[in-house]
Amino acid sequence: MNKLSYFKLVTDLGLLFLCFLTAAAISTRPLQRVDLLIAGILLTGWYFSTRVTHLHDDFRTELYIGELLLILENVAIQLVLIGQIYFFLNEQNFARRFAVAYIGLVLVTVLVKAYVTKKMLLVYRERGGNFRRVVFIGFNEITRNLLERILDNPQYGLQVMGIVAKEEVAFPQVPYLGNLEQFMGQQELPCDEVIITSDRLDKDMLMEIFRFSDHRAIRAKVVPNYLDYYQSRFHFQLFGNYPMITLRSEPLQEGFWRWLKRVFDVLFSLLVFVFVFSWLFPLIALLIKLDSPGPVFFRQDRWGKNGEKFLCYKFRSMKVESQDVTAEGKFNQAKAGDSRITKLGAFLRKSSLDELPQFINVLLGDMSVVGPRPHAHEHNLRTKDQVSSYMVRHWIRPGVTGWAQVNGYRGETRTVEQMQKRVEFDIWYIENWTFWLDLRIILMTVYNIVKGEENAY
Repeated sequence: MNKLSYFKLVTDLGLLFLCFLTAAAISTRPLQRVDLLIAGILLTGWYFSTRVTHLHDDFRTELYIGELLLILENVAIQLVLIGQIYFFLNEQNFARRFAVAYIGLVLVTVLVKAYVTKKMLLVYRERGGNFRRVVFIGFNEITRNLLERILDNPQYGLQVMGIVAKEEVAFPQVPYLGNLEQFMGQQELPCDEVIITSDRLDKDMLMEIFRFSDHRAIRAKVVPNYLDYYQSRFHFQLFGNYPMITLRSEPLQEGFWRWLKRVFDVLFSLLVFVFVFSWLFPLIALLIKLDSPGPVFFRQDRWGKNGEKFLCYKFRSMKVESQDVTAEGKFNQAKAGDSRITKLGAFLRKSSLDELPQFINVLLGDMSVVGPRPHAHEHNLRTKDQVSSYMVRHWIRPGVTGWAQVNGYRGETRTVEQMQKRVEFDIWYIENWTFWLDLRIILMTVYNIVKGEENAY
């Protein structure tokens, strides 16, 4: 653990102890000796649970949402501990009052502390503090993507010292440091980490880099380059007595995880209908009728799981006479300033309220709350042969929101390259699905809606 991790842990433990004392006072029962033992158990539980969930890792390249979900995991563990301890002590009446007060206080204080710490570190790193000096060994598409991400996000606190490659490369704001031999011959270059992205290094060259890094006390990291294999997440398993590698790992192939995702979809959708749709639907329906003639719903054929077509529901945001295909036979995507969009429709699309009826599709089993966004039938036909691995996104149910959308790839895709990026995010989601990832995407979606999205039109 580094200094920052120790700071996070110590401040967490201090806050938890204060929350414990405050909750005990709120519960109107004098502190007893056994309560100090209970506090010790809760603090110890927090220490071990945060180590297992890596709550105090360096989140410099992560959004706050990711840290928030880990906090919720650890608070849930605290709740389980409290329930078990006071059930064993046969103090259920006191436990109920205490647990509500303690968990509420811990949740608020730790969330606020994490948010404030995150913001302070962002400002500090943007001003040049707490930075790491990195050198990239190798130059390819992965290197380019990582460099662009680092340069666009100064809050990561990563200062790129240069690129090491066999041949000279030109990249804005990043110097070329020569080939590997020239780089390792330099004595004065300050460097904290080397990131190896090259796939052209043999075993001996890699060992030489590792020895050089150890000698200079430089941390070495390797980014696997699987561009030739579709950047897949490999999965190893035994087939009989023979080892077999599957190019794509799919957690949702497991029956239990599919069942869990489906149960969550139904429960979440019912909550949306009860608490949101029940009052918002009549209001939006009335406004649509007043704004322009035509039906309340817009229905369109879209491709679902395994490429099967289903009827997708949305609130109508365009004029009735609008067409998906132009006179020239091209698919007509919605774009900024599109004349087909009604005045109310522009607001519905900007706020994503036009997507709410798709929870009907979730209950019908055509869609999931989270998954690759379903595209129109014509859109699929004109894209599947132009974009690599496009059909892989249809291995699971499409979603009301998705990983690509919360990462900025929503709305109009003007180029094949933009669609390729969207598909890559969708495939990453399929290969890396977890229940917590779905919750994270939902929270990120709500956050993006509240702050407003540039590509929502």
